Amino acid sequence: MKRFFAFLAAILSLALFWASCGGSNDASGPSNEPAANNKENDDDDEAPEAATERLKAEVPDDMDYGGYEFKILCNSLDITHWGSRDIYVEGENGDTINDAVYYRNRAIEEKYNITVKGVFSTSQLNDAKKNIKAGDDAYDVLTIPLQGSASQLAQEGMLLDLKNVAYIDLEKPWWDQKANEQLSIGGKLMTTIGDLLVIDKDALFIFLFNKDIIREYGLEDPYQLVRDGKWTIDKMWDMARGISKDIDGDGAMDDSDCYGFISQTHTMHGNVVGSGHFVIVKDKDDMPVLNISDPMIQASYEKWISIYNDRQNTIVAQDYSSKYADIWDYQLQMLAEKRGLYLYTGMNRVTLLRETDCNFGILPNPKYDEAQGEYYNAVHAWCTTSVSIPITSDSERTGIVLEALTAESYYTLRPAYYDTSLKTKLMRDDESGEMLDLIFSNRCYDLGHVYNWGGIFDIFGSLTEKKSTDFVSAYEKILPKVDRDMEKAISDFSDFG
Repeated sequence: MKRFFAFLAAILSLALFWASCGGSNDASGPSNEPAANNKENDDDDEAPEAATERLKAEVPDDMDYGGYEFKILCNSLDITHWGSRDIYVEGENGDTINDAVYYRNRAIEEKYNITVKGVFSTSQLNDAKKNIKAGDDAYDVLTIPLQGSASQLAQEGMLLDLKNVAYIDLEKPWWDQKANEQLSIGGKLMTTIGDLLVIDKDALFIFLFNKDIIREYGLEDPYQLVRDGKWTIDKMWDMARGISKDIDGDGAMDDSDCYGFISQTHTMHGNVVGSGHFVIVKDKDDMPVLNISDPMIQASYEKWISIYNDRQNTIVAQDYSSKYADIWDYQLQMLAEKRGLYLYTGMNRVTLLRETDCNFGILPNPKYDEAQGEYYNAVHAWCTTSVSIPITSDSERTGIVLEALTAESYYTLRPAYYDTSLKTKLMRDDESGEMLDLIFSNRCYDLGHVYNWGGIFDIFGSLTEKKSTDFVSAYEKILPKVDRDMEKAISDFSDFG
């Protein structure tokens, strides 16, 4: 136990970094909430004491659940890149994230006399649906993919409204306030994001860039462009086009050459909503409204598709997916070998650069133009997991334990991921930390991506793969199905008590 408390106190001290970060109360970005620090203690036999009281979860401290096994359904460890590493581990192994999860769970297990159990699955939706329909309380909490799993269960009325679960305080900083706002429908929040998880952070779209290429070509400092509000699509593209090169001299641009921009078709949605205009918005009653005909969405798509279609300066993963077992790993290799200036990818790929000598930096998605107020960074709803409670769960017990686990994660798992792993071990410069603060404070969730009514999200990837510029015609063809699906969704959510 002494070792546990010493570890916990050390993790708590990292929370001091958050108070100095800019202004978000978003649970997955910088926060100005009270943080804890260590008090010097000369007695090696005593654990350090926290000098600053941390924000406390408003849950009972005296509950004894008699050894109850608290079961959380999560991604199988065998799911490449997206296996759950944030819910359950067997024990300590020296890895920052692993040990933070272990000690977080131990703290709550001892507090409530429970055992936290991760139930790993490759068919999360089917497993959850089968047990909920049978009235089986097989799972207390679901941490399953947001798009296609949690969203489907939400619309089918199989999840509790988190706003009505006793002891869940969604205004606390360990819950993502952007997710709470953007994922609710009709005032109900069936699933959300919190510091219990790290997969949601790994699923955030980002720009990586090779700093050596910036220096060698005498290009403008991207960090300063971001600070000045001048990091735009046009600026990025002007810089990118100037470095593409036919390295092998065969007269054709292919995967052996150097490109200004590296990406894949299925990231197009993230690029487009970087304009700050979402495919689905909400009305005064918090109900979804289709916004696909917004001129800014069309204008943003047109800018980006012209970039993706320029295969002299852009290399797209899907063009070479049959050649490589993992084309995304190869794209990282291109960045590391100075054969790519910019790579648009998920945050999870940063981990894979740790063992390389790649001199990289990190940037938000560029603005549409300088008139845009903020930088917007999309979370990939298909890859991320979210937090939900099935209707078969004991809501009071689950509310207490889930709130306690998530609050504990704010002081253990979150700094382990964000400050120790991401900012310290993985980044190569101080400026990247500054960019991370900005990126996380402006991340976003588009209900069009989350629910994909009528295939409204799918058109971005499919059109990009076809190199199609006819965006309006494509979405007009599917509008009847989109309208039907959305009408049903609105009816479904209106029926929930």
